Amino acid sequence: MKKLIINILILIFLTIEISGQSIATFTVTGIPADSLENIGIRGSVAPLDWGKSIPLKKVNGVYSVTIDFSEVYDEVEFKFVRYTDDRNPSWENIQNRSISLSTNSDIVSTNTWNKEQIIDISKLKRLSPQQLLADFELIKTMVLDVHPGTYRYNTEKQISQALEELKSKFSQPLSTGEAYLAISKLTAQLKCDHTKAGFNNQNKVINSIIHYQKDKVPFTFRWIDNQMIVTHNASENKQLRKGTAIKCINGHPVEKIKKEILLYVGADGATDGNRSYKTEVNGYDFRYNAFDIFFPLLYPLNQNTIHLEIQDYFTKEISDIKVALLTREERAKILSERYPDFPNSRDDLWKFEILKDSIGLLTINSFGLNGWKAMTLDYKQFLAETFAKIKTKSIHHLIIDIRENTGGADEMSIALFSYLPTNPTYFKREGRTRYLTFPETLKPYIQTWGDNPWYFNLNPEKKEPSNGYYLFKENIESTKKSKNEIFNGQVYLLISAANTSLSFYTAYRFALQQTGTTIGQETGGNLNDINGGQILFLELPNSTIEIDFPVMGNFTIDPQPDTGVKPNVEVKVQRSHIANKKDPEIETVLKIINKYGTQ
Repeated sequence: MKKLIINILILIFLTIEISGQSIATFTVTGIPADSLENIGIRGSVAPLDWGKSIPLKKVNGVYSVTIDFSEVYDEVEFKFVRYTDDRNPSWENIQNRSISLSTNSDIVSTNTWNKEQIIDISKLKRLSPQQLLADFELIKTMVLDVHPGTYRYNTEKQISQALEELKSKFSQPLSTGEAYLAISKLTAQLKCDHTKAGFNNQNKVINSIIHYQKDKVPFTFRWIDNQMIVTHNASENKQLRKGTAIKCINGHPVEKIKKEILLYVGADGATDGNRSYKTEVNGYDFRYNAFDIFFPLLYPLNQNTIHLEIQDYFTKEISDIKVALLTREERAKILSERYPDFPNSRDDLWKFEILKDSIGLLTINSFGLNGWKAMTLDYKQFLAETFAKIKTKSIHHLIIDIRENTGGADEMSIALFSYLPTNPTYFKREGRTRYLTFPETLKPYIQTWGDNPWYFNLNPEKKEPSNGYYLFKENIESTKKSKNEIFNGQVYLLISAANTSLSFYTAYRFALQQTGTTIGQETGGNLNDINGGQILFLELPNSTIEIDFPVMGNFTIDPQPDTGVKPNVEVKVQRSHIANKKDPEIETVLKIINKYGTQ
């Protein structure tokens, strides 16, 4: 009889195993203390539902719910919501979370509200050559058949060698991080600012690898004559003050680190100043820096600390120190608390101030109206109020600072120019593609903005290609008369190597239409124009790495120098400026204004 009972119990256990039942507990903390809303969970498989919430219960500040799943799933996606009316919940502003279900009933998913889920990258499997080579064929099609700038700055031989290097690398098992590096090296060789293994559009696994680990240096810095100069200190060591030079990191000379990272960083043509800028760290929570991504991949960090060899600017003393590594979030939080003027959002990059009688400073260091952590500022109202104040306060000299602006939404730059004086200058360019019908093999893996894939079947001016390109004349631009009252004083635009995409076009238009005087350093972008007509996102099916790339490029009708916009007045930033908290571009423009005022 006992044997029969045991057999029945075994049969019941096996039935449960076969049925694949799974139990998981979901917890979330970090809910705002003043929240009176309900907290719920929604998800991709029953009993979770994207359209209806399962409520969580609060015990000692922790919200939790235990859910029985009737089946086993390799991945269940979910998010938490806040609601009073479940028909209109407030969602977490992050990527979907996920959990793998098994027959283990002790599965617990521990989460913090609105904080990205961190994947344990040590448990990720290596990618096989078969998987990688299948991804390679898609990359090859993108480069050879679609990308408009493949041969803008490269010969067929150079592109062939770059592809062969990637194929060779992909012919061996790689970690996801190693595959990300290999793809980044290829895309950098295309010399296109809009082409890269994406920083902003990756899935949670890739994001965990490149963004969310505790492997970020606890300071911000600029490159001055290939010296890594500290601008802000997020460590506990007070020796990392402004102007301090980092000589070595974990024994590696910083010049060597920079040289290697630059192999993985793209920019338009020969604008190497922009490449160098991208390997700096500004520490903003709303921007990604290439150094943060590539340094830990190229120089794996096995501990939560790094050793630095540093040189103080004032004493010239060289010291060896050890500092703790941080996450991006930790670093940004410390910097915003430690430095009152440190920006917490893109909104903080817009401001207007009167420096002295008749001189105004308009700072517009982002055109980030769309996308990740977008601006919420009403920029049209801001500009209207600013130029009204400029008129009321009798401002005769207007300094516009876009030195940290890396691009964004066209309408923001257009709105700015609607208040500025311009000469009626026309500048012509044409759009070019290298295909008429988009490759079928890529279509299943493409995502982009909007729902209308106009770029699948194109209608150029001529059906026959010219020098390998199909031509589009829709990108001719001209000056249009503004309805706003135009500022009639002197205008000065502060520019830098950071300026790419729309901020490059802003500097280009300002210079071409003789709006005023440009001051600073050569921009990114390129006078031969850039590839930014339509950006697609190719998510490779095996590595799951996403690649940003354009399908249409803009080309000037007449050949131009392989440079960005060069300033009318060049200003070289020195280490002494950082150490002594000086702004050399502002000092330069004030000298010009003083001289102008005495004429």
